[in-house]
Amino acid sequence: MLASLGALASAAFGQICTTGDSCLVVHPLPGCNSTACCTTVCTVDPTCCSGDWDSNCVLLANELCVGYCGATASGSCYAAHANPGCDSATCCTAVCAIDAFCCSTAWDVNCALFAGFACPGSGGTCGGPNTGSCFSVNTTGACSDVACCNAVCAADPTCCSSNWDYLCVLAAEKLCVDGCIPAYETNALEELEACDVRVNDPCYGATGGAPQAVQPNRQVKGRVGRADNSPSGPDVDVFTVAVADTDGDGIARIQLEFTSTPTAWAALVADAACAPLSGAIFTLSSQFCVEANSPSVCVPAGTYRVVVSAGTFPQAGGSSIGCVGGNTYTFKLNVGQNCATPCGQSGRSCFVARSTPGCTDAACCQSVCQIDPVCCSDLWDELCVERAGTLCLSAPPANDLCAGAPLVEIGETMVNTLRSGVELPQATKPCGGAQFSRDVFLRFKAPADGEVVVETCGSWFDTVVAVYGGTCAAPSIAGCNDNAPVCAGANASRVTFLASCGDEYIVRVGPKSGAGGEVAVRISTSAAPCPQCPADRDGDGIVGAQDLASLLAGWGSAAGDITGDGTTNANDLAALLAGWGACP
Repeated sequence: MLASLGALASAAFGQICTTGDSCLVVHPLPGCNSTACCTTVCTVDPTCCSGDWDSNCVLLANELCVGYCGATASGSCYAAHANPGCDSATCCTAVCAIDAFCCSTAWDVNCALFAGFACPGSGGTCGGPNTGSCFSVNTTGACSDVACCNAVCAADPTCCSSNWDYLCVLAAEKLCVDGCIPAYETNALEELEACDVRVNDPCYGATGGAPQAVQPNRQVKGRVGRADNSPSGPDVDVFTVAVADTDGDGIARIQLEFTSTPTAWAALVADAACAPLSGAIFTLSSQFCVEANSPSVCVPAGTYRVVVSAGTFPQAGGSSIGCVGGNTYTFKLNVGQNCATPCGQSGRSCFVARSTPGCTDAACCQSVCQIDPVCCSDLWDELCVERAGTLCLSAPPANDLCAGAPLVEIGETMVNTLRSGVELPQATKPCGGAQFSRDVFLRFKAPADGEVVVETCGSWFDTVVAVYGGTCAAPSIAGCNDNAPVCAGANASRVTFLASCGDEYIVRVGPKSGAGGEVAVRISTSAAPCPQCPADRDGDGIVGAQDLASLLAGWGSAAGDITGDGTTNANDLAALLAGWGACP
């Protein structure tokens, strides 16, 4: 019965529900620009399709039009839901420009993640006004639980500077729990000092002692608690680490990792008697087992001290913590030798993952490393590439759409799939079921009759490649491949197909999953080149009467086109007469 009423309503309002005005804006005409939303609203209030689209119609659209960009009913842009669209028209449009799936099928986890990057919020202060629960999304940055908020924003500063998005909620669910235990590595070294004993602090506590020597690049786990009712003062732990120079330049690259259950801090200072904390090379703070990472810096080779205490730097102590659980921490001083500046290094694309840190574009590199220091200290991995796509690219690539595909020659062309969407229908059968998560396009004109190879061998991410004949509006699959055998790279692709001389083909390239990045597309052929005598219509090596007759028979159409302008006209006749006689 309801289905029948819906069909009747759709038929009744069909001609009215085609206006170009937004369903969420008051306007003097009946109907609005979404047939589905307009029909839904007018079924409840028929005056919206007989008079003006007033404030009540807008209110109904907000409440009822699930899937319409900007409607409250569509759900938060920062949370995943089963329907397409979200409650901010601006954000919805921005995200769907990146991934059309978000507006056509469902606002899934990827769409919520894209919203976090593409739709920055206003930012906020932990515990400040307009902050909400740490466990639900909010267009305002920060959340109401100050301790939890500080822990999350320490791990991801954008949660306080932008919006409290899906990733912030996931971080809160992981971090903001009582009794967390830092992750211990299998070869972690134990602090030798027992709880409520003071033997490894020569300067900063009440009883003194000698620092414990530990190794670089090896995790140390310790405690900052004391026994209940103990007269001992605050527990300060001091360790010495030898930083070696192995490449002969006198310096080494260091970076400190620190994780703590209670609120605590770690500082790296010179190896000197009672070196002042005010001169620390860097300091870190942690709570809720959130890993804090210092910048990666180069320092003279030698011995350094790591000082650890509960509390807020530079004060030692914090709240009273017993000796059973709740008082643990870990740190690791990573030491390497690559002291060249990672940002601005030539030959390191910001959109290609690699085992070395940094990338060529210094500004892009620095913006990525501000969020993820590992990208400049250890390696430029897939996450660094995705961050570069979000932070350093202002729009989808020019060849995101098939209509924007550039004409390329035989050889190698670099493409970038970051921020692209998915346009053509999925070509599943020739690819063994593989689909594109994103796609970009190239065009090329076959230079020969015979086999042509299109490949992404050497790609650093899993690619899918398809080749089409025809046009963007009506493509016909010529070949498709997911994972090619004997093709170097991370599941790279190779398509081999038979081409016809002079015909134009569309090449579609994209990642099988994820965002992808930069990849080289190579087009090659070993077939004999097309004849260099285009006026020789019949291929007999002579431009003569038979060729003239063939041209005239195609006059006004593309059939006799010689010059490549798509029609047979006087220009083609002139070209034929100019080439009259034996072909060169």
